[in-house]
Amino acid sequence: MDPISLAKWWEGEGDAVRCLLCPRTCLIEEGKLGFCLVRKNIGGSLFSTNYGIVSVSTIDNIEKKPIFHFLPGSKLYSVGSFGCNLRCLYCQNYPLVEGGFEAAPYRRLRPEDLVSEAISRGADGIAWTFNEPIVWSEYVIETSRLARKEGLYCMLNTNGYINDSPRDELLEVMDAIKVDIKGFSNRFYNEVCGGSLDPVLGACKAASEKGIHLEVAYPVVRGRNDSPGEIDRFCKWVRFNLGPETPVHFIMVHSYHRFAGHPETSLEDLEKIRLLGIQSGLNHVYVGGTTQGPAQNTYCPGCGELLISRAGDSDAEKVYFRDQQVSRFCPSHSAVRVMLSGRSCPRCGRIVNIKTKI
Repeated sequence: MDPISLAKWWEGEGDAVRCLLCPRTCLIEEGKLGFCLVRKNIGGSLFSTNYGIVSVSTIDNIEKKPIFHFLPGSKLYSVGSFGCNLRCLYCQNYPLVEGGFEAAPYRRLRPEDLVSEAISRGADGIAWTFNEPIVWSEYVIETSRLARKEGLYCMLNTNGYINDSPRDELLEVMDAIKVDIKGFSNRFYNEVCGGSLDPVLGACKAASEKGIHLEVAYPVVRGRNDSPGEIDRFCKWVRFNLGPETPVHFIMVHSYHRFAGHPETSLEDLEKIRLLGIQSGLNHVYVGGTTQGPAQNTYCPGCGELLISRAGDSDAEKVYFRDQQVSRFCPSHSAVRVMLSGRSCPRCGRIVNIKTKI
């Protein structure tokens, strides 16, 4: 075991170790793995067994994350490893989450090697995505520090299920973050994702308070988290805790993995939910899972002027792991046109929460 893979955020309890990275606080016996399947007790110490292990990597647009209000049209080197601290029944990347990596193809990259690779691929930034990057935090933090020194920005595509201390360390090296709020009740989190809601809301508030660019996604599971009351509570929470300028993406959840056969969310469903978000006072509400229609564009909340147009109908590069396509339900916007004047609407002059440069 490489000594640099010694984990942070843990304490010993006899021969076992208590992982303090996420709210599960797994008590891990000698030789065993935590719930995430990548943090392991070896000789009474906790190790991050996926440190430096890259399972998938590709260049794509930031809009695919989805991130719409941070450096529109910029290119990311999107990388992922193995493991997750939730178990969403509809997970589109479950081979990376549950499959383990001992017999699977992967590369081991030092932080400096990954940064060099991102630069050589022409990326503007690095996205930590595919699996849950929280369970890769040691590597993510070290690599992100190097990346930012080299002029790359860093963004986190996360479930937000993390404890306060590691969360704050992770946020220190991020320029943008997209958090999936997977439902707006603990019952949904427990039954469908195997987690709880409050730590996720805490992560969103912490990112917002630290001034990190934040966007929120809400994967809509038909009949489970899409009632008008739950959507209204979610939207009002975002408005009053994160601000009405926070971009919100309602994402189409497909019938997949353990939800195979479950009724799928339709575009018509998402459009109705989007209207609820606008009626609740949110200024920028989008529909995810498609690249078509006006719900992909950004308009001035003041005068309605078109500020950013987005179009496209296919992935720039499909990514496969174990012969299965990952992130298959995240389409890419190939044509992004920005009509802003700095950060202002060219028609009425209103300042809009869109960062066009760092």
